[in-house]
Amino acid sequence: MKIFLSHNSRHKPLVREIKRCLPEHINLWIDEKELLIGDNLDTSIKDAIETNTDFVIIFIDSYAIKSPWVLKEVDWATNHEKEIGRTFLLPIVLEKEAWDNFQHEGIKGRKHLICEDFSENNVRNLANNLISELFAWLSRDQSYSIKDKLDPKLKTLKDAESFTAKLADDIRLLVYPYRKEEPLKLADLFKMLKDKKSIDLIGFEEFLTLLSKLQQQGFLAGLINDGEEIYVKQEHYAWKTAFFTDTKKRIAKKAVSFIESGYTIVLDSGSTTLELSKQICIGLKSKIFEDLTIVTNSIPAATELLNLASEMGLEDKSSLFKVYIVGGRIRPNSLAIVDDEKLFKENTPNNFELILKPLGNADIAFIGTNGLYRDLGFAVHNDYEVKTKGDIIKFSKRNLILADPSKFKIKEQKMFATFEQNIEIITIRDDDEIISNLEKIISNTSTKIIFA
Repeated sequence: MKIFLSHNSRHKPLVREIKRCLPEHINLWIDEKELLIGDNLDTSIKDAIETNTDFVIIFIDSYAIKSPWVLKEVDWATNHEKEIGRTFLLPIVLEKEAWDNFQHEGIKGRKHLICEDFSENNVRNLANNLISELFAWLSRDQSYSIKDKLDPKLKTLKDAESFTAKLADDIRLLVYPYRKEEPLKLADLFKMLKDKKSIDLIGFEEFLTLLSKLQQQGFLAGLINDGEEIYVKQEHYAWKTAFFTDTKKRIAKKAVSFIESGYTIVLDSGSTTLELSKQICIGLKSKIFEDLTIVTNSIPAATELLNLASEMGLEDKSSLFKVYIVGGRIRPNSLAIVDDEKLFKENTPNNFELILKPLGNADIAFIGTNGLYRDLGFAVHNDYEVKTKGDIIKFSKRNLILADPSKFKIKEQKMFATFEQNIEIITIRDDDEIISNLEKIISNTSTKIIFA
């Protein structure tokens, strides 16, 4: 961000102090630094204001309102405002009387910042307030800029913000199947978004700039963009739960049909198993089954079940269900508990083996997967999930993988189960190509598909 400071020369010390308090990425245009001997002052300053600046800040005191140079700069800035259609000139009042007497039509009545003495504390407060105002304006300007370029029908800032969030969702959904080993070219992503009508009125270079801004603002956390290709480095719980919601509900409804009263059940972490926990709650509430023992490493799934217990007013030793949760570190991106820390491995009963063995092993386990490992089995992208899922499978009598078809396009590097381990897959048949390919891969193995 580049800021032009319109000020009387007597305020140079104040300007330098403000500059010292601002972040490095805010660049200030100060004439003593920018102008070279021999430069045409009118041309250089007018050009800086009109072509090389995000905002002009004017310092108002009795000297400034009489300065021909300051008045010229105000005229150039207000004219530029009309051209770009947004606020560009921001006033800082150093003398209230000067502000009251300043008759320039272009800035009277504007909100302004005040700094009436130049103590260190006041200058620091002015710099902090200025930072907040600049980024508030820049965020609003970016939202309107996106709105104007992408969809003229979006009339409000709220519409623009909704559009930005929707575009980020579309990007995550399209990039979701791609990993570091097989990334998606940005040119192909651009074409996909065009085909989806997510973007209509911008070119590829503008799209790259927009993509970069979305990443800077945190809309695309977990995605890596190197300027040419993009891929998922880390799936995030918040946006995984927003994908394929109808598919996950269908899979969960099928999965819950395999549960019987008296079962010990394992719920692995994941957005589909979270949907299953909701279906289990419906079954418990309706007394379709009871006396369930549920072991999980999913904070959201456990919360769903315990909220039901609270809602129903269950006693501590209710015969309806019991919930066990494994110990360890909680992963912030998936809200899953993992035993990847040496401290926990040595001192805490933290894995499925130590809970399931005394219970006589699980009757049925519902497990998530991030993708496939070649044509050999199910895979994730880190070692500690391999151990967790491996323990679940080892100490469960029946193992079901819950996965929407998109998972079977993803190639992951850490295999936790082979197709020869009597695994059952619950999915849906909504992509014939993906499902046909999966059926070929498992045709001569002990893995079976159950369609929801």
